[in-house]
This record gives sequence, structure tokens and C-alpha cells, in this order.
Amino acid sequence: MPGPFQFMTSVEAVQLTGIKAASLQELYEGLQKVDDASIYHHTHRFYRAHSFLGHSDRSDFALWVAQNLREEAVAERLGALDLRDYPTLSSLREAVFAILEPFREEPDRWARRVPPGLEFHFCRAVSLVLSTGHRASNLEEFVHGLERVDASCIHYHLIEAQLHYHGPDDGFHNDFSQWLLDLGFPEQAEAVAALDPYQGDLENVRKRLVGIVRGNRLRDTFHRIADRLSHDPAGEAASHWLKRWRKES
Repeated sequence: MPGPFQFMTSVEAVQLTGIKAASLQELYEGLQKVDDASIYHHTHRFYRAHSFLGHSDRSDFALWVAQNLREEAVAERLGALDLRDYPTLSSLREAVFAILEPFREEPDRWARRVPPGLEFHFCRAVSLVLSTGHRASNLEEFVHGLERVDASCIHYHLIEAQLHYHGPDDGFHNDFSQWLLDLGFPEQAEAVAALDPYQGDLENVRKRLVGIVRGNRLRDTFHRIADRLSHDPAGEAASHWLKRWRKES
């Protein structure tokens, strides 16, 4: 049996890196210098903030290229990157490089600079991971915790921890799935792993999580009760009801 699930959350502090860009060339060079925490901040922060902005706005890179550099075609390609396709921050960085590199063949566009004051300033997110005070030893306590933790806890266990601490080869996509699997609930683990954390805001994701775990929990409870009744059914009526219920379910 696994230990209790510890619901964690994180608080982000944003730091300036001192690296800035005034052109596509300098943006490319800056991306080569900054660490993964900077890539994370300039892309994933929109999801953490429960953003309802359109998909094309969910990247600081796309916003700056469109609004300040006035390169709409480049911005569209950057905005079209789907974070679900990149299980690591390194792979996301390489995808941004792949979009920018073809424009090196167009020197005028590659080196054209924005006016002073409109540069892109690379920042990085530094996370302080804290306990929420909630823990779970069974599905009942797990649902209780999911309903009460802050939205940043949902983000941490579904997205942040995987990107920063676990890597893409842990078997399941997030902390919730791994714990459910270890607890002996593979179906719930699979369902949570299949949940798209980027679809809608984090409160919507919380509702879907609770629905998955609570729905399967009730079904499992009925099956356990049915198994007990089958060994000692309470009379002919109970036996008949049990057979009918199993057939219909």
C-alpha cells in the first residue's frame, strides 16, 4: 500500500533574468541562454492564472512578436503550439527554435528591431512548494482533499510537478494517477491520466477530477456489496434483485 497522498501547492516568484530581445535574432539567442524555468513562465503561466484568453494568446513569445515586433505570421505559428504535445520543457524550447530558424534566411526580418522600451524581457518562475495540510489514505479522503485544496494545488500535481520534477517516463502523466494506481485503482488512474488539464480553467478540471474519482468509487462500493450478498443473500427477493442488478449493470 502506498503512503497517504500529500496535497502540495506552489507559490511562484517571478525573477528578471537580465536577458532581453529587440529582434527575432535576439529572441532566438535569448532562448538559447535562459533555463527551463524561463520557458515554463512564458508559456504555462496563462494556465496557472485560470486564463480564459484565446489559445493564440497563451504564450508571451507570441504576444510580443505580434504586438511589438508586428510579425503576425511568426506570432501565429508560436501561438499555435499546443503545450499538450510537449512532455518536457526542452522539447517545447526546441519547437520554438524550429519556428524561428527559417526566418534566419530573411536578414531584414531577422535583425529588424523594435523601438527602445518595447524589448522582450526574459523572466523565470521560481516555485516554493508547500503542503496544503490535506492528505488522503483512501478514495473518500482523496475526494475530500480535491474539493478543498486551492486551484494552484491542482495545477501543481497535474502539470508543474511532472514538468519540473518527474520527467516524461514515470508511467503515468501526473501525481494523482500514479497514487491511484499504487492504491489499486487502475481504472481511475487511467481516467485521470487521460484527463486534459489544459481544457478549460482549473476549477473545471477540479470538477472533472472529482467526477472521475467519485463515480468510480460509488461503482466499486456497489460491486463490493453485491459480492457480499452473493455469498449470503437475504432471502429469495434479495437474490432475485441481485441477479437482475448484475445483469443490467
